[in-house]
Amino acid sequence: MKPSESFLLFTIFAANSISIADENSAAANSFRTKQYLSGSNFLKLFFGIKNILVLILIYLILFAPKANAKDCLSFLPYGFNESYVHLPLNVSFCVKQGKIINKYQTDNYGGRLLYNEAFSNKIQVFGDSQVLGLDIENVEQHYLNNIYKRNNFVIYAAPNNGPYEVINFLNKNKKILQKKIIVTFNFSVDLYRVYQWNPKNYVALKDHELDEILEHPFKYRFIVFKNFLLNKNFTLSRYDNLKMQNLFLNSNKDKIYKNLIKYFDELNETAKKLNLEIDFVVTHPYWVYSIEKKNDKLLLDKELNKKVQKLICNSFKSTNKIKKILITNVPDSLDLQGFTFDKRHLKSKEIKLKKYKEICNNL
Repeated sequence: MKPSESFLLFTIFAANSISIADENSAAANSFRTKQYLSGSNFLKLFFGIKNILVLILIYLILFAPKANAKDCLSFLPYGFNESYVHLPLNVSFCVKQGKIINKYQTDNYGGRLLYNEAFSNKIQVFGDSQVLGLDIENVEQHYLNNIYKRNNFVIYAAPNNGPYEVINFLNKNKKILQKKIIVTFNFSVDLYRVYQWNPKNYVALKDHELDEILEHPFKYRFIVFKNFLLNKNFTLSRYDNLKMQNLFLNSNKDKIYKNLIKYFDELNETAKKLNLEIDFVVTHPYWVYSIEKKNDKLLLDKELNKKVQKLICNSFKSTNKIKKILITNVPDSLDLQGFTFDKRHLKSKEIKLKKYKEICNNL
């Protein structure tokens, strides 16, 4: 690894929680741990203000000349507009993570376009990074294609975009909505985002900065670096599967249940007000699996999964406006490669959906 690349990894390590692993920030926001390492305190303690400025200067010298808008980005760009989080508007770009390159094309509202010219129908989909498809670039690869065959998707989703941000989008952009839409719920983190969730604490960019960042990608690195130094919400810690499991097991289930019911009621009222028909898709948490590195396996924690499924089934029940509820069916084991590059999302090919009654009637 080049020295400059090593330096970059150090400076933007905390940003992984923002750009590709929003799960960690959700947990940190809703159930803050007492022990964390603030980037600003860490650097002030060891280097002092003058050396911080020197580091910034070195950073700019190392990376500004190398940034090229024509190359694939090393991060997924998204910004917050005070209502919801979205991708850049009406553009095409690519993102490179390791050896994997994924192409993105968006519409005028930041929706990711997954199109096959042979398909004539289009479905609008809403949610966060799990439904965005971090590991795919065509519509046939998306897990929703297994249910909604021969349909194109426009996916209005981004990391750190919570359930209430989806409702905000629906209310603010009702003129573009189709009568029938899909709303997804990423149970890994959305169960925490329905309580005191504020994306501005975790999204580095404002939406009006997105065009400039696409043109000059090095500025994104600088913004992340600046946030690492000055923003107390940035941390060097990351929640692994075990910590996420413990977070859930030690949480107040009654409080989570009440928050989920409140959110689902508001989504249903929004559907009534806007005259929408919603298919509601719930994806299981990635952390119902424990990582067995020795055999490169993901093993399902069955007792934990029962608790999760009980909460899902009791919280989300069909209404006149939300008639279809689909829930992921989780196998007992997966290969470790079943996770995306950030180890915080299941790959699309690993997600299989079943009807509500097939999952919930067996509890």
